Amino acid sequence: LDDSKIDKSKVQILSKVKIKNLTNNTVQQYTLVSESEANLKEGKISISTPIASGLLGKKLGDIVEVQVPSGRLSFEIIEISR
Repeated sequence: LDDSKIDKSKVQILSKVKIKNLTNNTVQQYTLVSESEANLKEGKISISTPIASGLLGKKLGDIVEVQVPSGRLSFEIIEISR
């Protein structure tokens, strides 16, 4: 892949995303990967998870609400990288 042609302004597969949980102000960083590469210990989450699918296509500064088994979570995207 030619890195210069990749749109880093929005979240997509292989993006490294730093998010802030707006409920408890914790910051987490995840890399969005395919299901076969997912490894939570390494911070890699599958694009099919509720959090990752909620982040896909969003931009820096966006607030994302995600429905997870324990309820609704709100995150702010504070960094997107490769």
